[in-house]
Amino acid sequence: MSTAQRDACGYAGMAVVSLLLLVWIIPAWSPPWPGYGMPPSLVPNVAAGILLALSLWGLARSFLFFRKTRGQRAPMPEGTPKKTRGWLYLLIFVTPCALLMPAMASVGFVPAGIGFMLLIQWLCGQRRPLPLILVSVLPVLTIWALMRFALGVPMP
Repeated sequence: MSTAQRDACGYAGMAVVSLLLLVWIIPAWSPPWPGYGMPPSLVPNVAAGILLALSLWGLARSFLFFRKTRGQRAPMPEGTPKKTRGWLYLLIFVTPCALLMPAMASVGFVPAGIGFMLLIQWLCGQRRPLPLILVSVLPVLTIWALMRFALGVPMP
C-alpha cells in the first residue's frame, strides 16, 4: 500500500467517524440544555464539523493527486513529510488528550488546561520558557473568561 492510499484510507475513516459523531453519538450523549449559556452540543458539533471538513479536504486532495499520477507510484506533493513516525508518534499525542478530561474533573479547567498546553508544547519541541508560559496561560485564561463572563457558562 502506497503512502497516498494509506492517507486516503485515513481521511475516509476520519470522515466516517466525524459523520457518526454528528449524526448519532453527539445527539445521543449530549445532556439536555439547561436553558442558559449555549447548548452543550454546540462545541462538539463544531469540532466534529471541522474534523469532517478537513478530512473531506484531505480526501479530495489525495484523490486529485491519485488522478494526476494515474495510479503510478509517485512522490507525494510538496510539504508532505518524507518519513512518518507511525503509531507511536500518534500515541504520544493522543495520551495527553485522553487524560485531559479526567484531569479537568479532578483539578479544574485552568490547571488542567495549562498543564495540557505545556505538555503538548514540550512534546512538539518547544523549550524556551517565555513562549511555553505565554502560549499555555493566555489561551486557557481567555477561554475561561469568555465562557464564564461572556457566555455565562460555569466552568469547573
